[in-house]
Amino acid sequence: MKMKLNPEYEKIAKSFPMSREEYEALKESIKKESLYFPIIVNEEGEILDGYHRYKACLELGIEPKFEVKKFPNKLLEKKFVLESMLKRRHLNDFRKAELGFPLLEIEKQLARQRKLSTLKKGEKLPSGSNDHNGEKGRAHEVVAKAVGLSPKTFQRAVKIIEKAPGEIKEKVRKGEMSIAYAYSMVKRREEQQNTLTLPEGVFDVINADPPWEYYTPLRGYPELHYKTMPTDEICKLRIPSADDAVLFLWATNPTLPDALKVMECWGFTYRTNLAWVKDKIGTGFYFRAQHELLLLGIKGKMPAPLEENRPPSVIYAPVREHSRKPAEVYEIIEKMYPNRKYLELFARPEEKRKGWTYWGLEVESPQLYAPI
Repeated sequence: MKMKLNPEYEKIAKSFPMSREEYEALKESIKKESLYFPIIVNEEGEILDGYHRYKACLELGIEPKFEVKKFPNKLLEKKFVLESMLKRRHLNDFRKAELGFPLLEIEKQLARQRKLSTLKKGEKLPSGSNDHNGEKGRAHEVVAKAVGLSPKTFQRAVKIIEKAPGEIKEKVRKGEMSIAYAYSMVKRREEQQNTLTLPEGVFDVINADPPWEYYTPLRGYPELHYKTMPTDEICKLRIPSADDAVLFLWATNPTLPDALKVMECWGFTYRTNLAWVKDKIGTGFYFRAQHELLLLGIKGKMPAPLEENRPPSVIYAPVREHSRKPAEVYEIIEKMYPNRKYLELFARPEEKRKGWTYWGLEVESPQLYAPI
């Protein structure tokens, strides 16, 4: 029989490749001892199990052994392909869930076929079999067991597969982020879909402290204190800035590229920055952070402040509550740009400075405090 590759099954196999070391070890084993396990094919000669063994045999010029396996339908055949891969792969939990994900739809379709067969025979359906949610839940339990995960872990992984952006999935895939942590990020994103409406009017001085999302949790990471937002979502905000305006944008060292991206998306051009040096040392993978950056960007023809109103590029101030910025910054901004329309984005409920409009996830609605 002439063996061939089914494009769908080949794509699945390539999505879960062996490491180079594993593949070379497989080739060496086949070279020394020949092919121990036969390659499983269907009646059309399509490879169901043994894609890497078949590839190794071709490269070594060895005629592969094969075994034909028959199935009542294509659903059971595909189920066999996926379950065979699960048995032969050293996968982390998320990769197991990704491999098991297509099994969900297969299990649902098989359940519908069983139900239809029962009805055709005139037999009574089992209690609860007409419940769509119950059927879905049973499919999750069956597949979770097949991939070797708890139903809860598998359900969370499915949520990540369906809803998480590519960069988060890739980190979980590589083991750089846990399923539980990635799931919490996805849930927060869903909670933030109903974002508050930005204030009406336009503002020429804007101070923003975005709730940056960190993909690798650290001691004291932001999600323990407030809801975070992905950079792409922050970029999409339609900021009510005047044609000529200045933006003061807070960034930590790891989020500096994100902050520059947001500044550009909001229509501002980066000019310079101020550093806030803290009285306490924080966390960090390379340097333990003891400062944050306040980036300054210009839009249109917003002028530079008068020379006597230009502050030093470094301020020293103690750390307060998590992420709360020094009160001195308001004084600095107002001195640089006096008698302007001031807006603070992603404001904290504790800050209530006169003359400012506040907006943020922690503020119930846009709030304007009396002019100075």
